[in-house]
Amino acid sequence: MAKKIYLIAGEASGDLHGANLIRHLRQESSSPLEIFGVGGDHIRQTGAKNFVDLAHFHVTGVTEAIRRLPQYRKASERILKDIREASPDLVVLIDNPGFNLHLAQKIHADKIPIVYYIAPQVWAWAPKRILKIKKTIKKVLVVFEFEKKIYESNGIPVSWVGHPLKDLVTPVARKAPQTPPLICLLPGSRKGELKNLFTAFLKASVLIKRNIPEISFVLIKSSSLPKSFYERLLKHAPVPVRLVEEDSYSVIGSSDLAIVCSGTATLECALLGTPMIIANRGSFLTYLVAKSLIRVPYLGLPNLILGKKKIPELLQYDATPKKIAQEALKILLKPKVREVMKNDLLEVSKRLGEPGANRRAALEVLSVLENR
Repeated sequence: MAKKIYLIAGEASGDLHGANLIRHLRQESSSPLEIFGVGGDHIRQTGAKNFVDLAHFHVTGVTEAIRRLPQYRKASERILKDIREASPDLVVLIDNPGFNLHLAQKIHADKIPIVYYIAPQVWAWAPKRILKIKKTIKKVLVVFEFEKKIYESNGIPVSWVGHPLKDLVTPVARKAPQTPPLICLLPGSRKGELKNLFTAFLKASVLIKRNIPEISFVLIKSSSLPKSFYERLLKHAPVPVRLVEEDSYSVIGSSDLAIVCSGTATLECALLGTPMIIANRGSFLTYLVAKSLIRVPYLGLPNLILGKKKIPELLQYDATPKKIAQEALKILLKPKVREVMKNDLLEVSKRLGEPGANRRAALEVLSVLENR
């Protein structure tokens, strides 16, 4: 009889890593598996049973989260009903802690073991979540090596599997140095982020172009947002910006600089060796809440991994067009600054572990499944 695994991911990155995890689970399992999935298009394409689309629900900021509460509640009820009907042998949660930890309490109450892959960043904010994790999660799979000690010190079974981006992102051939410089704009994958940041990025681009007239700009499209949304954003752009829909890693890798929203994209830039400026800002309410909760000195993942502020971070009221442009010109016009940053990014890549994270995660999940 096939063992059943119910996998729950959320936003675009969790959906992608979840789909790759499903493929490795099927490859590595010595017996048949029935896999049920919650996520986005990537998980849907694996043929996961009873698929629930959750990727488009992800929000940014307190205000937007409050508005979406009824939708999240409805999705939560549907997923829990589905889990009880499917009666899986194991549930795998991926990232998305606000939603997944709420579900974990109810799944645990039904006596179904849970593995958490890409675990909540309790070291960054909401440290009390570790108490929920200890109570409800059978094993945690972390992607940053320093996280392992945090979970171990709290008596939670944990394994470091490395970061799954190492399987997806590989350095690309750089463009010839004599070609005009290129800046890649990565203002986030959610509408809230884009609305908060993209205008500042565009205004900064105008200031940069005044100093480097031959420079060009590209905007990377998120798979979770329609092209029409970007077309509306770019319709009245004060500088020409090319929208990139495919082969985004090649474009990022061949860029001289990325101006990027804090989050997973900063690690993608690091793995591609592209110098960057990290920026973020939200509504005033979101800023106040975040300021009271965040427990780390930096927001950018590369800086957290290095333990030092090596990459410029412009957050909230510092994320102005003028300051973004000043940092950009410093990097673009000073080869030594670029070289030092590229060396720092190489160190970030080393600290993300070896390729094969999803396979190692799959083996850990199967081990828990066999010994439940």
